[in-house]
Amino acid sequence: MHITGGSTINLTIGERVLSAILRWLPIKHGKHRILDKLFPTPWIERSNSVVVSIRGFDVVVDPNDLVGWHLVILRSFDPEVVEVLSKSCDMNEHEVFWDIGANKGACFCNLATQLPSLRIVAIEPQAALAEINTINLETICRGRYEYVCAGISDMEGELTLTIPESNQGKASLHINQCHPGDKKEVIKLLTAETIKAQSKYGWPNIIKIDVEGHEKQVFKSLEPCLSSGVCKTFVFENHGWESDAFENIKTILRKHGYEVYGIEKTPWRTRLRRTDKLLPRTTDYAAIRKDQIRKQTKLTRLIA
Repeated sequence: MHITGGSTINLTIGERVLSAILRWLPIKHGKHRILDKLFPTPWIERSNSVVVSIRGFDVVVDPNDLVGWHLVILRSFDPEVVEVLSKSCDMNEHEVFWDIGANKGACFCNLATQLPSLRIVAIEPQAALAEINTINLETICRGRYEYVCAGISDMEGELTLTIPESNQGKASLHINQCHPGDKKEVIKLLTAETIKAQSKYGWPNIIKIDVEGHEKQVFKSLEPCLSSGVCKTFVFENHGWESDAFENIKTILRKHGYEVYGIEKTPWRTRLRRTDKLLPRTTDYAAIRKDQIRKQTKLTRLIA
């Protein structure tokens, strides 16, 4: 497989052994924490991307940062988020997923390989990630995806994105350059209504939001989607120091008939705990439309 700047290579024998051992461990969650403790960074720095298999599909990954390293070794990143989203879907329907802040595609790769009818709209502003993400979408879900190289906000225009050297997944519109290796990129911002108008799929049924501090603006932009009654489940990230943003998001969600749940992670299961406030040691949250809580039995079983 050829990509700009070189061809792809396979994992080393040692990396394949590490991957097999960690994925074999009989625990549902915690493998990512073990990897972070034992081998937090790639063993070698590569100029080439590597190819790994996710449910029989060959996926191209740049392993040189945190998200890429986890994806090549464990074939996933934030598996609890993927579980909540997958259990929100109806396998018999052609539902639509917006991956807002798709980064290296760990979420859409896992959902698209699990749900062969799911239509993917991957939304990621970093230009450097577009080629590999598009290759993977073509491999996994040809004919049922769209790719948007932009960010979502409540106002259209351009802003400067700061991309940390060690983790492209932490790229943010709300941080300043901290290290010499950090990069700056001027990105395009579109409203959710513009993306919907340009899409052949319409509003999404499920959404993942990972935008590193820009959540309030994204949710404001998504209000027409919320009021449409189409979207069943959102998952979003919110840290302890972002309590004001959480309150703002909660108000918007409640107005449109959603309940907020913290996504709690134990070694054996994923649990959803209804909450009106930020929960300790919880960074991922799900917003579920009230009329779906009893309909989606697989999702209901996760509720504590």
